[in-house]
Amino acid sequence: MTDTPLPRILCVDDEPNVLSAMERNLGADFDVVVANGGEAALDAIRWQEPFAVIMSDMRMPGMDGATFLAKARELSPDSVRLLLTGQADLESSIAAINKGAIFRYLCKPCPKDELSATLADAVGQYRLLRAEKELLETTVSASVKTLTEVLAMVAPWAFQRSTFAQSCVRHALPKLEWPDGWIYNVAAALSQIGCVGIPAEVVQADAAHRNLDPEQRELLRSHPEVACRLVERIPRMETVARIIRYQHSAAPADEALEVIRGSQLLRAALELERHATRENGLERPWEILRALKPAIPDYIIKALSDLRAGVAGRRAARVSELMPGWVVEEDIRTTNGLMVLTKGHELTETAIAALHRLLAAHAIREPIRVSSRTGEEAAAPSG
Repeated sequence: MTDTPLPRILCVDDEPNVLSAMERNLGADFDVVVANGGEAALDAIRWQEPFAVIMSDMRMPGMDGATFLAKARELSPDSVRLLLTGQADLESSIAAINKGAIFRYLCKPCPKDELSATLADAVGQYRLLRAEKELLETTVSASVKTLTEVLAMVAPWAFQRSTFAQSCVRHALPKLEWPDGWIYNVAAALSQIGCVGIPAEVVQADAAHRNLDPEQRELLRSHPEVACRLVERIPRMETVARIIRYQHSAAPADEALEVIRGSQLLRAALELERHATRENGLERPWEILRALKPAIPDYIIKALSDLRAGVAGRRAARVSELMPGWVVEEDIRTTNGLMVLTKGHELTETAIAALHRLLAAHAIREPIRVSSRTGEEAAAPSG
């Protein structure tokens, strides 16, 4: 039987003798990693395996515990944070709690039994957070997939926009290295859910920069708010809802970091979609994004600057060649005219299996126009 690995904890202090004592006293129950100061600890978070708990001293030269824990939260939001300090400074303690969102505050010197018990509680909190997150990433994502498939049937033009936005997000996230990537993917998938009541001709007129009457402009202006109200009713989807809310405008400075940067990425993706539907396409995506107002951060523009190759991979494919993740480039109908999949639908294993059955029954015809919008060319299988 394989032994369960010890929970990984990161202990941060500027005194080597304190770190050595922590290794001796805690090593039997935890996989202890020590770091001399905030910068060394941030490097450990960036390059090592995830930590269940991050515990920091408050008073350290160069970077105090409050500042370090705030930075650690950005790099590893799932890690539970503890502050261990000899200061009786209430103001500094409040700063650490607010900036670093710490789980518990301990005063030095802290008895070994109390410290071990607190670390065990923190590990339990970490495992609870991870279990909840895994539930969100599986159950909620599956539910979102169902909602988007319904959107594809009710408003295929809105589904096409959200599918393109998802492709942009998936293209950018590996370069951005943001934690909790599912948040931004789900926000893109549900970004157009508020458009269900908007006539297709209004959206098409807006995309073509034709004049709209005041009522039509109000329909387009209000759809992110409608979507936000719908999505925020789903448990644990509040951040996703706020990202959707600000898909066409700058999020307020006091919003959560995930909302600010998620809405910027979504706004960039939707702007690229508007240009992709025009004749000139996406020859220079960086120029399109740099012209956006309010401005998009350069690091997001850079992450999307090579998107054109992913959008250009269009081809005619046989059903036997289809792969999950490819995008349908034309409506697929049965031989008697019934709609099967709309243009813009991202193929899943379920959808491909259904196409195989229809082909076997001679209900659809080959080839099918598809593309890969994830940064990879839709190349034919070898052989």
